Amino acid sequence: MFPGSDGPQLHYWQQKGYVERLRKPWYRLTPQPWSQFERRAVANRMISPSYISLGSALSYHGLIPEGVFHITSITTTHTRVFDIGRTRYFYRNVKPALYFGYDIIEQEAIAVRMADVEKTPLDVLYYDPKLNNATDLQALRSDRTGLRDPLHMERFQNYLILANNKALSQRAERLTTWIHDQPR
Repeated sequence: MFPGSDGPQLHYWQQKGYVERLRKPWYRLTPQPWSQFERRAVANRMISPSYISLGSALSYHGLIPEGVFHITSITTTHTRVFDIGRTRYFYRNVKPALYFGYDIIEQEAIAVRMADVEKTPLDVLYYDPKLNNATDLQALRSDRTGLRDPLHMERFQNYLILANNKALSQRAERLTTWIHDQPR
């Protein structure tokens, strides 16, 4: 955003190539290359409130082996999809009672809300009710050991209590069994 700048000035800057319009009222300086962190910051600001989760957070936390080329966020507003630059932004709606479990990551005075290690798998389970057995969980290509080690089970269980969702609790139980079913 460029506070104090009027529409004609921003339009002029856009025509000259100094700024590019992301979505009204958001613009960015064009000479700067896009960093992954900047793409995440854009995700948080385009739709607010929101935090990055699901596949994007699984990749960020190193819980899946591949990179994710889009950004998926959780929001209390409407579900939406749009493209900015070469990035597709997905927003999934959640009821306000389930909008929790994120950390604020800062880089160069820019803050980004990212689901923490415990909330990320719960969000995945919440949005994909078909994850019911070991085969389904393995299809996520998640590293069981990589998930087991950073996962604080007490916080994970507290999040389940906060969610107060029986179906989610059942899927989470299957996930924890699957995680601990592999020898160290």
